[in-house]
Amino acid sequence: VIDTQDNRLQLRAGNKILRESVCATGSGRKLEGDKRWHRWQFATPKGRFGILRKVEDPLWIRPAWDFIENGEEIPVFAEDRRRFQYGVLGEYALYFARDYMIHGTLYEVNLGKSITHGCVRIGTEDLRYLYEEVKVGCPVFIY
Repeated sequence: VIDTQDNRLQLRAGNKILRESVCATGSGRKLEGDKRWHRWQFATPKGRFGILRKVEDPLWIRPAWDFIENGEEIPVFAEDRRRFQYGVLGEYALYFARDYMIHGTLYEVNLGKSITHGCVRIGTEDLRYLYEEVKVGCPVFIY
């Protein structure tokens, strides 16, 4: 269960809380690129989801918005190696929707804030625990 207002994540078994952790969720901020079709709103989706897959040492494929935010030219080719980065998502990622996951962060000082581009970030120890305990298909409720 992920509370986007208070930035808290709980792993529950029925009414019993197995683990509670501070997290970071979507900022709600909007970004417009230089073309009409480049618009993003950085919110964590709300609703009922499920863990779709779990990935160890996840690869981040930088989306166009990251290049825009950093004032960099957007690579033309999908295979451009500037798009690929290891290590920035932490040791693990638990995907709950297309392009959305629970993952680690390089900046744990920002946990507890609404600061992400929509993913849910948690600390290293909490991420390791979730990766080991949560099975694919586990329900995820976000409000």
